[in-house]
Amino acid sequence: MNNQELQEYITNNSRAVKIFWDKALVYQQAKNKKRQPAKRWNETMLERAADKMLNTFITGIHDKIKMYVKEDQFEPQKSWIKFIEDNEVLDELEESVVEMEFA
Repeated sequence: MNNQELQEYITNNSRAVKIFWDKALVYQQAKNKKRQPAKRWNETMLERAADKMLNTFITGIHDKIKMYVKEDQFEPQKSWIKFIEDNEVLDELEESVVEMEFA
């Protein structure tokens, strides 16, 4: 499973991605308010920054899970899904994201 597939799986089976992205956008907006008016970003730039934060977040999750998943050569996604379900990764991830704060 690659990063995009993992993100799609998490998005379809949990609120973690949505919650993270919303928090990242709020963080970027707060950061933007501290900039001088002439240097403030528009909404598109703020969304791109939130997307970049999300991509970094998903990459970190992917890299951590990858260390523990023994991929089935013929159906690698099933190995990932089994690991995620058996270890309740989505529940723990969602709880962590809810408690997460950006500083």
